[in-house]
Amino acid sequence: MLQMGWSDARRYSREVSRPTTTRRWRRLLAVALAAVAIGLVVLEPFPKGKVLLSLTDTHGIDTGDIPALAMLLVAAALAV
Repeated sequence: MLQMGWSDARRYSREVSRPTTTRRWRRLLAVALAAVAIGLVVLEPFPKGKVLLSLTDTHGIDTGDIPALAMLLVAAALAV
């Protein structure tokens, strides 16, 4: 049976109980990327191209939305 000393038990309990700095930065970066992606969709700085997915007659996803979709995927991967 594996035995841990008092200092080992304290160190491991702190690592599990609070998020690390890296995890906080990843979450902050994910939120920032999601905000930029939403801004790209709203402002539409890229030219509209072919429609990839038509949601209604006047709304859909075109090739100009691909950079925003890529950012959202990266943000989702960072948030996990």
